[in-house]
Amino acid sequence: MTDQAVGEFESLWEAAGSRVAGALDGASAVVVLGHDPIATASVALGIGRAQASHRRVAVGDLIGDVAPIRELVTDEDPHGLTDAFLYGVSLNKIARQIDTIGNLHVLPSGSDQVVQEEILRNDRWRRLASGFHEAGALLLIAAPAAVPGVEDLIGMLDGVVVVGDATSPLPSAHVFAEVSSATRRSPPRATVRSAARAAQPGRRWVVPAVGIAAAAAIAIMLGRMYLTRPQPPVATTLRRDSAAASDSLVSASPVIDSSPPLVVENPADSALASRFAVQIAMVDTEDGAALRVRSGAGDFPVGTYAPVSRGADRGTWYKVTTGAYADRNKADQLLGFLRRRGLVPQGWGTVIRAPFGLQVATAPSQAQAAPIIADFQSRNVPVYGLLQRDGSVRVYAGAFETPDEAAPSKSALKTAKNIDATLAYRVGRAY
Repeated sequence: MTDQAVGEFESLWEAAGSRVAGALDGASAVVVLGHDPIATASVALGIGRAQASHRRVAVGDLIGDVAPIRELVTDEDPHGLTDAFLYGVSLNKIARQIDTIGNLHVLPSGSDQVVQEEILRNDRWRRLASGFHEAGALLLIAAPAAVPGVEDLIGMLDGVVVVGDATSPLPSAHVFAEVSSATRRSPPRATVRSAARAAQPGRRWVVPAVGIAAAAAIAIMLGRMYLTRPQPPVATTLRRDSAAASDSLVSASPVIDSSPPLVVENPADSALASRFAVQIAMVDTEDGAALRVRSGAGDFPVGTYAPVSRGADRGTWYKVTTGAYADRNKADQLLGFLRRRGLVPQGWGTVIRAPFGLQVATAPSQAQAAPIIADFQSRNVPVYGLLQRDGSVRVYAGAFETPDEAAPSKSALKTAKNIDATLAYRVGRAY
């Protein structure tokens, strides 16, 4: 089958999608579901192009590097939704405008195509749908019909458009449209370039792990009102959705109190400080930072994060770090290990000097420290324990290069969590 025939196949399905687009006028977040990846993505694009005539639309690829969406990305940057979720790549970097007036964007799958069933089942999709509703925008998620968890995703959004011979796995879901076939005969599925690749042994539908707060920020980017006509070109600006961030450690505009500069509680311990750490990522949402720490599990010794001001124009970001070593060589070894495991992409990550932490508690033993740490973590405070020579444990939050860098975290812990933390040199080792 020639490229021309493949292109015609995609065009027919895209046209079929545009014909049912009016059924989604009242929707904010819809799954476009099918067994054939090319047909499914093409229908989503057809709906998106039609809806973009009067409001903002984002078409996300939860299939995994599917050709109709991938071919709209004209740059060489491989980053997409998976990178935003796993590695903190800026949403400004992954959202590609594909029309001239700024109403239509695509969100490619990204460099890591990973099936993450728990992401599909995450209750925060409800908040994402609410964000798009508030924005008067439409999110279309091209997704495979046979992946476990997709029924939960559909249930948390407005409904589903089914493509080809697919059926909704959730009987109670609202079916906006059934696009059973293109109007003209399509070529056999096995002869279509990407569909044939999808059918090869060992290949699975792949679902990127999406940062829910990050996707909600896209909703804000896409506008806050229904638009009755195409809008002139606008500069794309991504902001965190205030609803998505409501349970965060630091709000979108953290309030820094007017207390005196922080003073280190234990200056005599400076020579003993575990001053070296590995910076994993700089993430633009707290939810994304927390998920990044959890993704490392036991491979991230003393994983933590903290808000960092990037200047008035760039707002608050979150520095994700792991490790606490007095010897730089051990931090270098940790970074190499994380890269070999694929937890940090090659060329990413850096060893930093971060001698300071915010000490929030102490415990006489590891056993007594465990419930204290668990309690803080249940309150979304990114704490960790460092074991002392006498067997006691000091509990810290964050890893900071300077006392000033710790100020936003200290203020946020006090205002949001009523936690009085003290700035201290990080002393001890991971256990």
